[in-house]
Amino acid sequence: MRPQTQQSLLDGLALAAVTLLSAVPFITRLGFYSDDWGIVESFHAAAAQNRWPWAEILHIFPARPVHGLYSAVLFGAFGLDPAGYHVVAAVLLAASAVLFYLLLLGLGFGRQLALASSVILIVLPQLSTVRAWFSAGGVALSLAFMLLSLHGQLSFARTGKWVWAALALVAAVLSLAAYEIFGPLLAGFALALTIAAARKRDASSRRSLYLTALGVAAIAIIAFLLKLAMSPRAGALTDWSRYAEGTWQLIRPDYDWRIHSGLNVFAALNTHFLQVPVGWVTAARHLVLGHFDPGTAALAAAGAALAAWRIFTAAPAAPRATKRLLMLGAAAFVLGHALFLIVPVIVFTPTGIGNRVQAAAALGVAMIFAAALATLSRAGGRLLLPTLIAAITFCGTLRLAEIQRSWAQASDRQHQVLDAALRDLAPVRANSTVILDGVCPYRGAGVVFETWWDTGPALSLRLGRIVAGDVVSPRMRIDATGLATSIYRQPVRYAYGPHLYAYDVRRHMVSPLPDRASAEAYFTARPPLRCPVGYVARGAPI
Repeated sequence: MRPQTQQSLLDGLALAAVTLLSAVPFITRLGFYSDDWGIVESFHAAAAQNRWPWAEILHIFPARPVHGLYSAVLFGAFGLDPAGYHVVAAVLLAASAVLFYLLLLGLGFGRQLALASSVILIVLPQLSTVRAWFSAGGVALSLAFMLLSLHGQLSFARTGKWVWAALALVAAVLSLAAYEIFGPLLAGFALALTIAAARKRDASSRRSLYLTALGVAAIAIIAFLLKLAMSPRAGALTDWSRYAEGTWQLIRPDYDWRIHSGLNVFAALNTHFLQVPVGWVTAARHLVLGHFDPGTAALAAAGAALAAWRIFTAAPAAPRATKRLLMLGAAAFVLGHALFLIVPVIVFTPTGIGNRVQAAAALGVAMIFAAALATLSRAGGRLLLPTLIAAITFCGTLRLAEIQRSWAQASDRQHQVLDAALRDLAPVRANSTVILDGVCPYRGAGVVFETWWDTGPALSLRLGRIVAGDVVSPRMRIDATGLATSIYRQPVRYAYGPHLYAYDVRRHMVSPLPDRASAEAYFTARPPLRCPVGYVARGAPI
């Protein structure tokens, strides 16, 4: 084995180890959250009928069939035990970190910059939701296939072998059929290779590259159009008012990330480049205050040592390569957000389920941070960059552990609620509707119960019979015919009647709501619930 190959192999193993070490502290305590409950409840019902859940996949994942197949395969392997799902997600992220490293090597950036970028990517909080939320598994899968497609495109550009073009096209299809946010990156990379191909003297090679790039771009456009057609949140492409509104949203300085959605320059810069280092510093401060157990700190230190060792063994990067990495990072950062110029559903949040869509831009963030640190370290001697990367790996791993702990605490609270419901809701018949009360919707980034698509399926699985459910929230109101609520601008109404109940977990009290008078009496008498301030898709800030 050549020395360079041996070094790259050790780098890849170290990256995988750092990824898995950062997942260890809470991976077995993570559970199901939000959309997860509806997915596993649907698959569970199909399994009870001894059939493969094709109908459920098409219904739940109409624009993301690969995500649906992936979810169904995981359910077939692990059923209602969430630990296996999260182990697979960690392995996927480890594989993606290695693929990202190898891609940067292939682009000529050298081991030092490739390693620094990949290590930083691993510990970015932009990937924290992908680690904890089963429903975001499509993002991790899409990322891995996207990187495979880029490898295929690059190898085809260099060798002209059509097997690489086939890999590029197939992986692009699989990536976009799992999750669509990496489409602009796929198309942008293909465009860059096309521009580079113009310098080739061989007309046949240029033509082949053009065809491959056109194929990748066409796949990305088709995936985008399917998303627009099938997603109720995407809106109509011909709604011209959305573009004027989106332009103002893009530059408005009073954008509040807690309540607003849509692309915004200031929120993007704040979330990706300010909140990330603030989170790292906060994690370091919490370590000093004793918020972490020795085992978690030891795992973070082990990952930091591995990262520092591998960076130290790499030759220093040339200034020209560092500038190229900075430019590539900036381009990836912009392309990582490009889909949301038209689809106004991006949420900017340092943590919480909404940050899953920031994974595409995180690639650019990692490269920008790496280029900045390499530039900063140039005058500080050979030890400075490994030391800085080690510090980021250590603090970043602690920050991830802090976020994962909140998800684990949310899962613990879910089990407490469901165990109580098993006893308290025994008299409630199948096909009833239970309005859950007395439960704070968030534990930090983690979702406990917040709406109908998690409460009903979770209760149904625990009770062993089908019930609908929702939660009491500030969005709920009483009117003449029922309880009305909404989430993500989707209104829901629960009509009064003999099968509508309010269930207060705190008092273990089940109250029928047959009419408006009973509903008003219940909500007037209920004790107030004091919860941390939280926001839909963001959770409670930590």
